[in-house]
Amino acid sequence: MAKRWKEIWNRKQSVTGDKGKTEFEQFCVLKKANGFDVAVENEEVYYRAFYNEWLAFFDKVRELIGMNIGSIFEIGCGSGVNLYLFQNRLGGGKCKVGGIDYSAAMIRSAKEITGSDDFLCCEADDISVNPKYDIVMSESVFQYFDSLEYAESVLRKMITKSRKLTYLGEIHNAEYEQELMDLRERAIEDYSTKYDGLSKLFFDKTWIEKIASDYGKKVIYTGVENPEYINGEFLFNCYIL
Repeated sequence: MAKRWKEIWNRKQSVTGDKGKTEFEQFCVLKKANGFDVAVENEEVYYRAFYNEWLAFFDKVRELIGMNIGSIFEIGCGSGVNLYLFQNRLGGGKCKVGGIDYSAAMIRSAKEITGSDDFLCCEADDISVNPKYDIVMSESVFQYFDSLEYAESVLRKMITKSRKLTYLGEIHNAEYEQELMDLRERAIEDYSTKYDGLSKLFFDKTWIEKIASDYGKKVIYTGVENPEYINGEFLFNCYIL
């Protein structure tokens, strides 16, 4: 499964930053590059919903660990959109960022938009637990892994690498697996053919809690509040700290 998804993501083209754009305009460019380039009736409304979702995420991070955030590392960083937004909010060059992705084009984009060289093109399980970062995160990534065993290896490395917070965004909820798959089949024409061999991995919250407890960590969940994201009601975010 992961190999097929990797082939798709490696077709993506890198994008560059533009200092003349507003934060929201740059967000739209980077979000599109990450695969959110679907045809919609009103792009302004569509991307504004995802932007507002990120702002809610940032507010939650501040609520949990405050503003004393010096570094962020992202698994599956894509074009660097999340790291770019964090830098903007935390004082630009004062915030160290880094990440990994298995798309070379996306790594080029992330380096360019953040000005950081701390990026690698590699598999998620290849990350090193050092150096440590205040926040280690992933967003909409774990569903592409081949197995729970692989996902567990990645999550354990993320928790070990993190000083303050480990964040998993847009996790596919095992409780609603059938409902989500039924929705996708109704919403996407010729779904079974287009996504043949491209299944997704679903997670039970107790699975995450068991791993977190091994490190003496607690887990806080939030929903994916985005009216423009049809999958959202079947997903959840979790903060491990």
